Amino acid sequence: MKKLISFMLASLMVVLSACGNNASGGEGGAAEGPKDLVVALGSEPISLDPQDASDGISLHATELIFDKLVTFDKDMKIVPELAKEWSSSEDGKAWTFTLVEGAKFQDGTPVNAEAVKASFDRILDKNNKLKRRSLFADFIDNVSMDSEYKVTFHLKFPYAPILATLAHPNGGIHSPKNAAEKGKGVSKAPVGSGPYKFKEWISGEKLVLEANPDYWGEKPKLKSITIKPVVENAARTLMLETGEADVILPVPATDIERLKNSDQVAVNMYPSNRNLYMGMNTQKAPFDNVKVRQALNYAVDKETIVKKIMMGNAKPTQAAISELTWGFSPVGTYEYNPEKAKQLLAEAGVKPGTTIKLWTPEGRYLMDRQLSEFVQANLQAVGFQVEFRKWEWGAYQDAIDDPKSGYDLFLLSWAVPTNDADWGLRPNFSSDGTNNRTLFANAELDSLVDKGMKTTNEEERKKIYAEALKIIKEEAPWIFLVEMNQFIGVRKNVEGVYGSNTERLILREAVKK
Repeated sequence: MKKLISFMLASLMVVLSACGNNASGGEGGAAEGPKDLVVALGSEPISLDPQDASDGISLHATELIFDKLVTFDKDMKIVPELAKEWSSSEDGKAWTFTLVEGAKFQDGTPVNAEAVKASFDRILDKNNKLKRRSLFADFIDNVSMDSEYKVTFHLKFPYAPILATLAHPNGGIHSPKNAAEKGKGVSKAPVGSGPYKFKEWISGEKLVLEANPDYWGEKPKLKSITIKPVVENAARTLMLETGEADVILPVPATDIERLKNSDQVAVNMYPSNRNLYMGMNTQKAPFDNVKVRQALNYAVDKETIVKKIMMGNAKPTQAAISELTWGFSPVGTYEYNPEKAKQLLAEAGVKPGTTIKLWTPEGRYLMDRQLSEFVQANLQAVGFQVEFRKWEWGAYQDAIDDPKSGYDLFLLSWAVPTNDADWGLRPNFSSDGTNNRTLFANAELDSLVDKGMKTTNEEERKKIYAEALKIIKEEAPWIFLVEMNQFIGVRKNVEGVYGSNTERLILREAVKK
């Protein structure tokens, strides 16, 4: 009996000791070490090559894997990253960057001037056919090494937003060793110098990034970050509420107010420079007629979209770029006027019952499918027969990248990661723009966009972009919809997660307690 009592007391002491340790560490306390963060997004990345990625979901991930020369801080100010200092020549056509010393890529190779040059040579080479080539190739002539840790960018002309453009996530620096070995395969097996490194990617299920223990900067506070694609709004919300996910994006508009009352979850709103729009194939009848494009703008009730679908969490766009983007000027929205829309359609010779196709992703943007269904109803109300199709994000991107796929109308958005009008307008509205899926072409606008990126005087640039925005509104290659806010759902035991004005989901400082 004495032995039995002694055994029971000893067992009780072990249990109490364990409970005490847990109480001191809290839920997921520091005693247990760094944790895994689970992030549920509305879709999955398409590419982990920052130089070949054109979608925001991919860039959420690449910003964890790759460092850039410079970056934006929380206040959208340019701050050092791999470059500790920089200077420009008197004529503004040469920019020299001095690199931090001792930084390494995740494969152990050094981050030096040779690596920076190799990374930019890769994207400047037109034979590589990388999606973000024009972001840099339009203004960079070449890159030279001055010393082991000093590199100079030689420009074709003085380019005002050079630092903002280098801070774009597409400016991530590759390991030259990995890029040479993998070629295009780096999109599935990337190596950068960032705080998290690639571990595995099971398409449709999860992307796992693990902490880089040899990171040259502030050490990551998590063991790993797992990104899961969850298309269904209700499923994403449930994962957050049950703790299956620590972070979700986007938060469904219908769930925002309810989640705000939770003692386990926080919903944080961040202003975004993302505009949501419905693009039109302007090379295809009837959208090759400007009256038809204007009619579609009059046909859509933006105020009801804001109030009923977005639940007040957006506002009608006042221009083709957001008011948060440098170079914005308000040119106004098209009023909701279905009778005006019918009049313009009649003048353009469009017969009632004309069939058009409307495509949308589901889960990529806040209430995207619901918004597209509302637009479908608006267009049917002015006489169109609208064929509706929803897509998985990756397949959707491929389809709208190919004009031969047969799209008429497509829901998409554009955030401006440089926060400068140049990259708001040049890719979308220049006749050779890399994101010009509307196939819109206007010689006067091309001239203004070209002039805007070659002008360094800020006041002159603003006037140029104001004129460009007026032309875009009048020509209406988009149905201009709403300017969005970004809502991020976060478990309350997670800190250091935030959104930027350029609508990046910033996870580098995240910690889970």
